[in-house]
Amino acid sequence: MELTPELRREFARSQGSIRTEKKAASSRENGKKGGRPLKRLSDIICNCDGEDLKHRSTCPRGRTIRQREKKGLPLDSSVCV
Repeated sequence: MELTPELRREFARSQGSIRTEKKAASSRENGKKGGRPLKRLSDIICNCDGEDLKHRSTCPRGRTIRQREKKGLPLDSSVCV
């Protein structure tokens, strides 16, 4: 039996979605540490030439600012990585 690209893709997809106890434990440990660290706002691309916290809604930095404000997350880079 020959493995076609479609069969290989399907196999890889099924194996990648397997939930193991090791993955679950790793996820719990990361959650205890606060999850994935936030990026600094200065590291996020700005395509609207906005200043300070005034950015357009189409700007990646502006979207990030609004998401953090909505979730009550810090905006300053002193607590971000």
